Parts: sequence; structure tokens; C-alpha cells
Amino acid sequence: MRLLGVTVLLVEDDVDNLEPLASFLDGEGARTFGAGSISSALSLTEGQTIDLLVSDLELPDGDGCALLATLRQRGGRSDVPAIAVSGDSDPQWRTKATNGGFARYAVKPYSRQCLVDWIVELSVRPESRASA
Repeated sequence: MRLLGVTVLLVEDDVDNLEPLASFLDGEGARTFGAGSISSALSLTEGQTIDLLVSDLELPDGDGCALLATLRQRGGRSDVPAIAVSGDSDPQWRTKATNGGFARYAVKPYSRQCLVDWIVELSVRPESRASA
């Protein structure tokens, strides 16, 4: 339960990837919001505090960079950490993700354990935020 207390917004438009990964993160202790689009992600998390975003870059209603920018403006937390996932290994996408504020970039298929390691590394746990 390495992710206990961490709220993750997982955005993936392929339900065959979204559901098993959300279940896996929940099994690691995360509170996971799973969405298949930017609009769905924003609706699901209205009024919620997100500790970390894991997002596909290519979504049906925009890209993960636009979603990250919106989350950072909306939540008053300009430091929401984010991990980009993509089926495209083209360096152009990696550069776009980095320039868009993503701290890590994973090419599908990627290791779920590596993803959990990154979430642990990047997330600010709620108890840490309260004492800061």
C-alpha cells in the first residue's frame, strides 16, 4: 500500500488501459479518479484536491498538457506533479510533455511498478502538506 493517502487523477481514453491501471493504483492504496477525457476529468475532480496527475497525452478533447495547465490554474496549486503516458515514443511528444510541465514520461507499455515508484517520488502526501 505504497500510495496510501495519495489522490491520483488518471486520464486515459482507452478503457482497456484505464480500468486495470485504476484498479492497480487503488490496490496500492491510492484514491484514484479515472477519466477518459479532459472534460470528464475536470468534472470528476471539481472541488477535489489532486495530489498527482497521470495522463495520456493524446485525448479525444485535447491533450494532457492542456489538462495539466487547467488543473494547476483551477486548484490554486501550480505545483501539481504530473506523469505523461503515451503510445508514441517520438521525441517531439517527450519534449511537448516536458515543456507542458510533466515531470516524467512513460511510453506504453510501461511498468506499473515504475509508475508507482514515480508517484511515490513525486507526490506530496496530504499529511506532509498539512505540516508544511
